[in-house]
Amino acid sequence: MVVTKVVQRKPICYSSIARLFSSSILDEFATKGWSQTASEIVSASDLECSIDKFIRLDEFYDRMYLHLFNNYRNEYVYKNALVEKLLLGKHSLNTSFMLTEFRSGCCKADVVLLNGTSHVFEIKTQYDSLDRLEKQIATYAKQFNYIHVLTHECMLDKVSMLVDDDIGLMILSDRYTLRQVRKPKSVKNQTRQDKIFDSLRKSEYLNIVKETYGFTPDVPNTQAYKICKKLFCKLNPEIAHDTMVVELKKRGENNNVKDLVTFAPASLKSLMLSSRFKSSTVKKLRTIFQSPITDFLSFS
Repeated sequence: MVVTKVVQRKPICYSSIARLFSSSILDEFATKGWSQTASEIVSASDLECSIDKFIRLDEFYDRMYLHLFNNYRNEYVYKNALVEKLLLGKHSLNTSFMLTEFRSGCCKADVVLLNGTSHVFEIKTQYDSLDRLEKQIATYAKQFNYIHVLTHECMLDKVSMLVDDDIGLMILSDRYTLRQVRKPKSVKNQTRQDKIFDSLRKSEYLNIVKETYGFTPDVPNTQAYKICKKLFCKLNPEIAHDTMVVELKKRGENNNVKDLVTFAPASLKSLMLSSRFKSSTVKKLRTIFQSPITDFLSFS
């Protein structure tokens, strides 16, 4: 009797796949022409046997993203869905902008959408704890107009018990759609000028002071922050909020970013939006997305 040895394959490591969605790896592809890190991830994830080695890089990323969506719906999947379905699906890069990991008080807002007003999205995946949710919501109410919690359907009941009726609730469905369970209410009248000011860059608060008061303080840099903050805090809270929206939207006036988001594969929209690639890297990325993955990954 011939005994055939059965080789058991290791289960795919989806948390390793998630590491592929980083700007550092794409920068390696563009500047070095390949990535040792990405090659090791593919090998460790036991994906080599199932990958067509002649697919393009953009197709490769879309397939890896599908793995994440179906098996390991992490925070990146939710962020990317917001960019695809909301920023690009309902709005436009010409009139709106999204910021990720935006500093707000002692918290980092997962996603901030700026159009004619401000929307902040706190993402709670099925792997997340809800221990900090109430504190995060209270912090965002001091700076943003509309607050949303985007979560998995299995977390919806727990989330709804922790937040007020003013807070919007959304889920990312198994069909890859954003379903709004409850619309948010405006909380712009609760915003605080000092909290808004501290989230702005120096150039941004100087622009606001000049636009509002007609001058910028002629003082040493060491005193500019204190004086500008005092002037900013004299504004009506709602006006302070609206001036913040105008300035933050200007961060999106970068043709490199718009170009990358437009031409990047669907799976990388969020990563392109939050990246800070050099112009030369941007040009290379546009080309390499259409190149076969064997140009960038080594297979054992």
